[in-house]
Amino acid sequence: MALTPEHNKELRLSRRPLLALCLTAPLILALTGFCLNLQRGPAWPLPVTLPIQRGPILASEGTVLAEGDAASRRYPQGHLAANVVGFSGALQPDGRYGLEGLEYSLDARLQLGETVRVTIDPVLQAAAERHLSAAAREYEAASGSVVILEAGSGRILAAASFPTYNPADDRSAREPEQLANRVFMEAYEPGSVIKPFVIAALLEEHRLSTSEIVPAEMSLTVGDQTFHDVSWHDPVLSVPDILRYSSNSAMIHLAERLDSAELHSWLAEFGFGQDLPVEGTYTRSGVLNAWEDWVPQDHASVTIGQSVSTTVLQLAVAYSIFTNRGFLILPRLLEVAEEHQPRRVLSPTVAEAMKSMLVYTVEESGLRDFRLLNIRIAGKTGTADIFDHEVGRYLESAYALTFAGIFPAEAPRITMVVSLQRPKEGSTSMAVAAPLFRDIGSEVAAHLGITPGPEALAKQ
Repeated sequence: MALTPEHNKELRLSRRPLLALCLTAPLILALTGFCLNLQRGPAWPLPVTLPIQRGPILASEGTVLAEGDAASRRYPQGHLAANVVGFSGALQPDGRYGLEGLEYSLDARLQLGETVRVTIDPVLQAAAERHLSAAAREYEAASGSVVILEAGSGRILAAASFPTYNPADDRSAREPEQLANRVFMEAYEPGSVIKPFVIAALLEEHRLSTSEIVPAEMSLTVGDQTFHDVSWHDPVLSVPDILRYSSNSAMIHLAERLDSAELHSWLAEFGFGQDLPVEGTYTRSGVLNAWEDWVPQDHASVTIGQSVSTTVLQLAVAYSIFTNRGFLILPRLLEVAEEHQPRRVLSPTVAEAMKSMLVYTVEESGLRDFRLLNIRIAGKTGTADIFDHEVGRYLESAYALTFAGIFPAEAPRITMVVSLQRPKEGSTSMAVAAPLFRDIGSEVAAHLGITPGPEALAKQ
């Protein structure tokens, strides 16, 4: 039967509810299922925030100095090597988590999960920190630092700073002066520990003989400045006795054999005022002003370790030239680091002569009382005035005390430098820095199995 237009219209109208049901049913079912899932919980895994990986920092023999992810970093050794290791925190605008020390400078490696192993020996680091802290507190020093280098390799076995902190403590409780890695970053005028390098330069240039006798007045005026000697001595001195008595006037006379350009060049050759690259961290170069700007008293002042600044690390590297038969070997903080070729600075003959004179300096002065269980030391003290850049002048009764030494003298294994800044009035490098060197050095010798050599035993 043919459908009329009226029938077609009725059929279309009758199909509308069915069509609407077909279209809406799936949507209703989907909404019903969604609501049921909301009651039961999601049927698919939600995104999970994973910890941000971060590699550990280990001491030379594997002691963990820092570990854990970026959000929950842990420092199991507390304050041990804190000024070297540093600490991390929340993500910074520059993309780093590290805020101080190796945590900052090696942040990219640590974010990749790389393990960083440093040359620090935790036993020696602990000894250096303990004795440095005790001496600084006893003598009311504003700050201090100790560095221990391994002869022949330049490995940094300890780098202690005072004051220090515990990176696990609440960050708001830390003072800014606690955070500084003073071994690498605190530049200061070192005083008489510079004198051996001037003598070494003259010996290398064949402008001095170790058998010479040199004028040594108790005071000497150069330009508008008068320089004084502290220890009484004869009016003329042998070259070894110049170091033994630390005569300023005799050193100034000797330095007249070098013009300012030559003196500047030689000090730069020893590394003073120059960049000191240490892979993985930052260092300060100190200041060696352009020789063209020197006036006569500047030439004299630089000769005795004033008007020139250095760091304890830089000073230790320079003294290591005497242990390394005349080669300058760059220091190393990372066990796996780029190799640098040693650079010859002195002939082996001059390096050995300087070491012998530094042994004489210790053995024939009051420093002999601070030997390490009869182990012979080659060393020199320094007591320097402190220049305050804020007030633009040297401070009254404020000094930097330093002792730089090498042991055992017969076959050196260690170069160590200790320094205290602004100890209480009346402190001297002989009375403060030398005992500090002995106390730390005795533990170094015991830990490394260093015993007296035949020459030292013969002198007992």
